[in-house]
Amino acid sequence: MKNKEINMVSCQHFLSGIGQYGYHLSTHLQQEGKQVHLYKPSKKGYHDNMIDRQDWVTPISYRSLGSLHPYILPAFLSRKLLFTSKKAVFHAHWFLSGLAVSYVKKKFVVTMHDVSLLHVKEKAGYYNDYYAWTIKRFIKLGVPIITVSENARKDAIEYGKIPETQVFAIHNGVDFQRFNTNTEDVKPDQDRFTIVYAGGLGPRKNLKLLLEAYAVLEQKYPFLQLKIAGAFPERTPYPAYAKSLKINNIHFTGYLLDEDMPNFYKQGNLMVFPSEYEGFGFAPLEAMACGVPVLSAKGGSLLEVSGGGAELFDYDLDDLKSKIEALINDNNRLENLKNKGQNWVTRYNWRSTAKQTEEVYQLIA
Repeated sequence: MKNKEINMVSCQHFLSGIGQYGYHLSTHLQQEGKQVHLYKPSKKGYHDNMIDRQDWVTPISYRSLGSLHPYILPAFLSRKLLFTSKKAVFHAHWFLSGLAVSYVKKKFVVTMHDVSLLHVKEKAGYYNDYYAWTIKRFIKLGVPIITVSENARKDAIEYGKIPETQVFAIHNGVDFQRFNTNTEDVKPDQDRFTIVYAGGLGPRKNLKLLLEAYAVLEQKYPFLQLKIAGAFPERTPYPAYAKSLKINNIHFTGYLLDEDMPNFYKQGNLMVFPSEYEGFGFAPLEAMACGVPVLSAKGGSLLEVSGGGAELFDYDLDDLKSKIEALINDNNRLENLKNKGQNWVTRYNWRSTAKQTEEVYQLIA
């Protein structure tokens, strides 16, 4: 694929996981000598506006219009793609940008990440039908589809009815320039044992289980504290549920910028990640890279992606409690888990992701 231009099309801002995927993949392909251009949504005042000024990025202004946003955004994106090079490889980074590209280009690649909207029913209604219809469109067009784990690939085949030959599993990378142990400015509170969680606060993240386990342990170990990083906790039942469990030492941070996440992780003696389903699961790997031991559930791709570097627990209150307690009381076990995670996470690098993605581009070049 020598000298072939690659046009990336994102449907989300760079502060989101999908946006970060586009940024890291693009920059690592550039490091490999590829000519990459990225089209992305842009709004005045957003935190990622500084990226919009780079010469390889084309910002696309749009109007959200509330709940109509996902149905209108592809039109804004596709309009900008009409007059792009016919010889370029196009890579869309989710179903909305894939739909936009499909309106103007016959050959392209789409990263769906996972197809959890088809089988993890947190919401119902027209949006899920829209998502399913778009996947059927990709199947009909023969679009190569990338998932971010082998487990997500199997889900795509099972729930999306996508032909096996059309789906490719390529793991994400970890940003080791940001998530590392190079500086030790931030350390856990010496007078406390701090448990951290970072991620979404939706139902499938299963924070209820973590809160219930923590509530029991805090009664026995009053020096414990729990810190939860995730956007808009006030819109969830968890603060009230923590209060009903009589939890004292808990802090909901709200949304944290990516640049603040390493310091958040490093405040923890232990990360607990109880999610019922992840297509990939960045947070446990980022914590490992920061030198924080990880206790993780096994749902979705977590066993595949994080299992080799974490201690695992079943979706059972007693099992979670006993494993947290064992780590509280055994510094050697905690240190060994930290080392295990740091060794494991090194396999997830964006250079490898970029090279494997290039191989998929060959199918449409």
